Amino acid sequence: MLIEALLEPERTLRFGAREWHRVLLQAREHGLLAKLDAHLTALGIYDQAPYKARAHMHAARVAVMSSQTAVRFEVNRLLRALRGSDIPLLLMKGAAYLHAALPPAAGRFVGDVDLMVPRERIEEIEQLLISRGWLASELDAYDQRYYRDWTHEIPPMQHPERDTPVDIHHTIAPLTSRVHPDAAAILAASRPLADARLRVMAPADMVLHSAVHLFNDEVSMPLRDLFDLHDLLCHFGQEPGFWDRLRERAQLHGLQRVLYHLLRHTRDLLNTPIPGSILEASSAWAPSWMIRPLIGGLLRQHLVPAAPVGNDMLKKVSNDLLYLRAHWLRMPMRMLVPHLAVKTWKRWREAHAEEN
Repeated sequence: MLIEALLEPERTLRFGAREWHRVLLQAREHGLLAKLDAHLTALGIYDQAPYKARAHMHAARVAVMSSQTAVRFEVNRLLRALRGSDIPLLLMKGAAYLHAALPPAAGRFVGDVDLMVPRERIEEIEQLLISRGWLASELDAYDQRYYRDWTHEIPPMQHPERDTPVDIHHTIAPLTSRVHPDAAAILAASRPLADARLRVMAPADMVLHSAVHLFNDEVSMPLRDLFDLHDLLCHFGQEPGFWDRLRERAQLHGLQRVLYHLLRHTRDLLNTPIPGSILEASSAWAPSWMIRPLIGGLLRQHLVPAAPVGNDMLKKVSNDLLYLRAHWLRMPMRMLVPHLAVKTWKRWREAHAEEN
């Protein structure tokens, strides 16, 4: 019902109190309440929603506007701190949607600033920000090594005067993962914004980055991220040559399987308009017939859980399996087993310390 309301907002005109209650609960769970507000407002039917529904949507809109203002200010402070440096700042995810005025930004909460810089300059930007007052996360030696040697980013940073974390990446997938995107090609193809000190990924790379994050990682609000991708595909899909470039960049980055999942789930769940030619080509990148129904079912359950919140054993099991899958994709077994053992021990130690 939430998906229907977002894709065809005029349907809400026929909602009764029970339908509105259900949709508002779903929208809050999936981080899409302000997006629903934006869609109704764009069609000029927001005022026809019940008063209590408008109150909930208005509160979500205020929270989103506050988050976006905080992110804009944090980017402004970063540019000020890095004045005189020639390090390119490539905005990612929500910060990129916001600063490039892309459709996913409408009604989207943005909690942090994700940046990508060349790997050989990541320590330089870290030290510059520390010298300007940003603080690095306090992590033990194991987690420091995990971030710096195995992942695609350094530990998060934050200025003590503000609440917006800054995550600085040097590529779009962990170094130990089964996929190895071409970070240099992503930076080379990136596009400048109005402020030439800022850049965003080229359309195909932006889509693939959001897709690898959704389908290979653990995400807290997967349906919101799927709508982000739907909006990007609808928007960029109107550009001549976009679909061919999307296929070419997926092959360049080794993300063909991710693109297969993206195309199938956006088409099946959100009815995203996708040319038949790329759908047909992506069939060659599908998982083997033995595991295809399992992976497809797990991802669908993760994206759109069917049972009520708080009473869904199937959702818990599927999320646990996808958690294991995400780690299996993130690092080889010889690293994964010791890593999970260390994480489990650390969680036990922290829980034991709290009890005492």
